[in-house]
Amino acid sequence: MRGNLHLIVFALIMGGLFTISDREMQFFFIISFTAWLYYLITAWTWRGILISFFIFGTFLFTPQVGPTYPPTNNLEGTISSPLTETPSYFRTTLSITDSHQKAIVQYFKNDEADSEYDQLRSELRLGASCIVFSEYQAPESARNPGQFDYQKYLEHQNIFYEVTLSTSDEIICEGSSVLQTAYDLRQKLIQRVESSMNDQTFMWASALVFGDTTLLPPETVDWFRDFNVSHLLAISGLHVGLFIGGMFFFLYRSGVTTLEQSRWLLLVIIPVYAFIAGAAPSVLRSSIMAVVILFLVQMKVRVNITDVISFVALVLLLSSPHYIHNLGFQFSFLVTFALILSTSIFKEKHPLIVSVEISLISQLCILTLQLHHFYQFNPLSLLANFILVPYFSLLIIPILILLVLISISLPLLGVELSEIFVSVHSTIFDFLMNHSDFFNIQWVVGEIEGVWVCAGFIFFTLMMKNWILARLSRAFSYGVLFVLLLFTYSLKPYFSSEGYVTMLDVGQGDAFVIELPYRRGVIMIDAAGPPFFSGNEDRIAEQVISPFLKAKGISELDAIIISHKDQDHSGSVEALLKSFVVKNVFVNPYDEKEIEREKTIQAGQSLTFGETSFQFLHPSKDYSDPNENSLIAFVELGGMSWLFTGDISESVEKDILERYPSLSSEVLKVGHHGSNTSTSKEWLSRLNPSVALISAGKENRYGHPHEEVVSLLEDHNITILRTDTHGAVTYKFSGESGTFSTHLPYNAKRK
Repeated sequence: MRGNLHLIVFALIMGGLFTISDREMQFFFIISFTAWLYYLITAWTWRGILISFFIFGTFLFTPQVGPTYPPTNNLEGTISSPLTETPSYFRTTLSITDSHQKAIVQYFKNDEADSEYDQLRSELRLGASCIVFSEYQAPESARNPGQFDYQKYLEHQNIFYEVTLSTSDEIICEGSSVLQTAYDLRQKLIQRVESSMNDQTFMWASALVFGDTTLLPPETVDWFRDFNVSHLLAISGLHVGLFIGGMFFFLYRSGVTTLEQSRWLLLVIIPVYAFIAGAAPSVLRSSIMAVVILFLVQMKVRVNITDVISFVALVLLLSSPHYIHNLGFQFSFLVTFALILSTSIFKEKHPLIVSVEISLISQLCILTLQLHHFYQFNPLSLLANFILVPYFSLLIIPILILLVLISISLPLLGVELSEIFVSVHSTIFDFLMNHSDFFNIQWVVGEIEGVWVCAGFIFFTLMMKNWILARLSRAFSYGVLFVLLLFTYSLKPYFSSEGYVTMLDVGQGDAFVIELPYRRGVIMIDAAGPPFFSGNEDRIAEQVISPFLKAKGISELDAIIISHKDQDHSGSVEALLKSFVVKNVFVNPYDEKEIEREKTIQAGQSLTFGETSFQFLHPSKDYSDPNENSLIAFVELGGMSWLFTGDISESVEKDILERYPSLSSEVLKVGHHGSNTSTSKEWLSRLNPSVALISAGKENRYGHPHEEVVSLLEDHNITILRTDTHGAVTYKFSGESGTFSTHLPYNAKRK
């Protein structure tokens, strides 16, 4: 068994991947697992063991059956997570009685008195038994391709309900667990550190010592993500190793304790540190590994390091099966395992070379998985790691750990030292951020499919195997194949005869993305932003439009055509100009010019991309109203004619029919989100569309689409596809034929 425990973990995870994958990938995993047993495992005993764990994995990781709603509106259960409090909300998790399912319980802060908040803090305690009198619902699922699926994220943790409290009276809780006392002590410790530090210093200490990045500015977090160094902000083996090294140096090298005493003390201190650091999967992995290794050393038991990490993975997966979906767990174990198996490569080399090799292996082993989730990476991130990892690991993290300890014991000194720290660190870090734009090169590959992810792992494994065996030319060849795999995937759209028209669900607004076959053009018609009262003016661009484009491997837009400059049609354009290469922005001539690279276009003009021509039918004059001046585009795609109408009213519809008496369109983008000011009976009779597209926000305050418009469309036997009920709507076409599909399940009730 010694040195082979990783085989059991591998078989268990293979079984889990089989059960959570689609049919195509299930076939792939069965073939791969069978080939692995046949060619690499020769002992029948081991084959039996691995088959048993594969089968066990299929049961262990089988997704929970989806929400079975309790018979009443009252939920009963036990608080199973510590209370999270931010300036905006309170949030915790309720484990429902007599069920494996959980619910998110949240309360959004408003102008209530502090007594309301104190009541919630006193009741929502870990281990408390609670009754909730508020209504519950299923969490919101992703409504667009590429969008973060909050519902699926929660379901992986067996959370199927969401409860939003309006007052503290809607929940009654009693009691708490012993763990709550520990969390209270942790919170007091953090508050003591916060009161003894400069605010800017505590912001970094909160992230790098206590595992909470919420205080960091969003642009800072984005910068780390852009350069693929987010791992520095997630407390992991690096942070735990530095802490253990520092404590060992203090306890033993200073002469405070003997070697034996230092090890026993560390066995107690490490779990405490893991708890204080937030107990994320990467922290647990490195902390449990350290405890196991220290204990075995104390017991004078020799063990293979791969067995240690395999044991830790097995313990975490058996105790919390949902970790198989956790990216922190996946990345942490993949990187650690890859580096352990590669230790022979690092022998007798200069530390700088070793640092580069460690960064290279760490990034390559998770690259395809990273692209599957985040769609892009920075090819120059190796340089960023080479600079930032030593800076943070050798200077910033050790200094912050020391400052935390000083702030706890000597608060006044902590304040003074934190002022010095932030003045130096801010100067260096601001310089790096302000002079890094030239190196921020994002290669948008797209959402890599499962088979391609597995192919990437195979090429990486073959490369590493040959590198370890010093077959450098062969290792280089597999490395080239690995890179070619990514290039091939990113070039797929340029060799595909398929095109797409997607009506994105951007809430109360319009945003259409048109992808022409062979990537001859990517055109957006409108790019809505959130309402003006929204706290984040780039929310729609960041959460909907950008993820969709990047998931499709799109980094360049040939044109953005803005029907008119109302917020619900143009609010995300500025954000898109910052994140993507946009060749042209077209507007009607009667909107005020205020957007970079803006050009005007009007009735009688056209735009051609490849063999596809967009004809503009309106405006031909100034109607003195932004809605009435909307650009109207006519185009033929996938054997169907399309009419995009902006927010025009019935009077403009009448003008257009007079100027274009033979106009017809099989697909109609219904004007003004289905308002009853548009879409007259004559308009529909003359155009004779078979499909109507309505972009409107779910439960919007305007009541769009209005019932009379929906009834009129139904009377004309027109298929209605609308974002408020179907989510994003996509037309996939090739040649002269195509098919509509909806992101949310389609049924007759959603017509």
